[in-house]
Amino acid sequence: MPVPKTTVISVSDEALGNFAVPDHSERVYAQVYYAIRERQGVLSRKRNGEDFSWDDFKQKFTEAFGTPDNPTYTLEQLLDYALRKFNMTLQDLIDANKRSWKRRRDWEEKSGSHYNPHSAP
Repeated sequence: MPVPKTTVISVSDEALGNFAVPDHSERVYAQVYYAIRERQGVLSRKRNGEDFSWDDFKQKFTEAFGTPDNPTYTLEQLLDYALRKFNMTLQDLIDANKRSWKRRRDWEEKSGSHYNPHSAP
């Protein structure tokens, strides 16, 4: 016997004012975006060898995917892309982004430099 469909009414936190939080998809979008950009860039660099330029790649990636603040695609579309291209799930992408940030922080500590997000993958 089929189970009847029920409609779920979403809870809004608008009444919380300053205490409202963004939806989960908004909070993880940048992590997913940058993890995909890095993975795509690493694979492109391997494929193109010495002809590869991170600056050119990042410009082309931004043209195709937008930016986290002005996205071309939804989180769901990025997750579909990551699964098809890299066999990576949401958790895989979040973990990859965390590892990337750890590498950057470690590099900063070692070199005494401050990471510029616009100059590296």
